[in-house]
Amino acid sequence: MKPFPSLFAQNSPDESAGETAENAKDTAGDAAGEVNSFIEGLRPRLEEGWAWIQANASDFSMAVGAWIAVFLVLRIARAIVAGFMRSKKKDRYAFRNVAARLISKTSSFFLLVVSAALVAPFFPIIPEGWGAYARTLAIIIGIIQAAAWGKELLTAGIVGYAHSRAERSGVLTNAVNLIKTFVAIGVWTIALLMILSNLNIEITALIAGLGVGGIAIGLAAQSLFKDLFSSLAIVFDQPFLRGDFITFDDGEYLGDVERIGMKTTRIRSLGGEEIIIANSQLLDKEIRNYRRMDERRALFSVGVLYQTPHEKLRRIPDLIKKAIEDASNTRFDRSHLKEYADSAISFETVFWVTDRAYNVFMDANHEVLLNIHKAFEDEGIDFAYPTRTLHVESFPEAGGGEK
Repeated sequence: MKPFPSLFAQNSPDESAGETAENAKDTAGDAAGEVNSFIEGLRPRLEEGWAWIQANASDFSMAVGAWIAVFLVLRIARAIVAGFMRSKKKDRYAFRNVAARLISKTSSFFLLVVSAALVAPFFPIIPEGWGAYARTLAIIIGIIQAAAWGKELLTAGIVGYAHSRAERSGVLTNAVNLIKTFVAIGVWTIALLMILSNLNIEITALIAGLGVGGIAIGLAAQSLFKDLFSSLAIVFDQPFLRGDFITFDDGEYLGDVERIGMKTTRIRSLGGEEIIIANSQLLDKEIRNYRRMDERRALFSVGVLYQTPHEKLRRIPDLIKKAIEDASNTRFDRSHLKEYADSAISFETVFWVTDRAYNVFMDANHEVLLNIHKAFEDEGIDFAYPTRTLHVESFPEAGGGEK
């Protein structure tokens, strides 16, 4: 009986090398034995299949010939229909081009399965015991083909919609490519799980592992994913586009949107500096988009002296209206006597500038104010300004004082 080795015993280098070589030899022997066992188990099946083919040579040849003929017809039909549906004049995500890609993405393996399904009712010659294997293989190929079709349809629906909006909003193409990646990962993951389930492999533990791994990755890259999905929200919701003039953070920051990236948005301020802000932080704030305006509203007040005659006061709204209508790119709204202020009789006026550009707005406002000044000057109406009148009841006598 061999003595039990001590836990603290140390083998000599020669002994360790010998044990390593012996273990490697045993492992290689085990692997070779497993391969031989697999071959030995498969050999009867192959011999049984070959014997069946020899016994049914005539029917088998006719079935294979019909199978190949139907397969070739389907391949030719696939090429002809895809070529007919494809249109260079249409967008990539137009219905005809999407249908053409779906047809062209139909794999030859799937056509082989379809051909076999069409031929099988006329040549029911599948050997005993091989039907289950054939059905399993056909299901796996069908799942793979359905995943390819599903990926293309989702890409055409979701990604095509996002792609058109990304081009107009100026979002990086990488954001759209990321959507394609998410779609592909989701579709092929579902397809893989379905294949494993059809192979009678337990997938509960795998799904649980994927869930735990997804949670860990999500927590580790929470900030990145938050900005990433915010960029996708900008693509779909379009609160602003590239080139829009926006203000945010209660008007503290304002400028033209230059670039919308996957993590940040870059804004060129009026001072010339570039403002870089994370997409998630930007969407959390109130944003005012001045490009979405069709017109700009202008409101101002004019004060005249209290000494202005009543008839001239009545004519002031008409004078202001004409001054506005004589200016370019303007639309009169209203003009009314608003109040008796401390130092003036105040008139409030509202008009619209029919162009959203700020420079056009300022030019129109400038022209309107000059026209009002000229009209008041012609009518002899004086503008009011803050004044104070001091009433003195009496002055002390000269040289007077206490006696």
